[in-house]
Amino acid sequence: MSTTTTPGRVEGTNVVVLQAPTLQWALKRTLLGIIILFVTIAAAATLLYASIDPDEERGRPALSAPIGSDPAYSNVPSQYHQASQRRV
Repeated sequence: MSTTTTPGRVEGTNVVVLQAPTLQWALKRTLLGIIILFVTIAAAATLLYASIDPDEERGRPALSAPIGSDPAYSNVPSQYHQASQRRV
């Protein structure tokens, strides 16, 4: 644990005397930690809220195609695949 120091005098020389942390010091550190935690959580919540797309919340996709329209997942071969399979 960190300690605080105060200068003292012993027989005409400067000596540093160690002191235990005070209640005021502990409360200041605790308050600072709570403030940092609050700011971090508030920033994360703001970024999360900003990333939610309102159109998607209404039930309709914003820019995506309807389900099943992706040719990669279709059972019907595309014209490109049919043309490449023909033999001349």
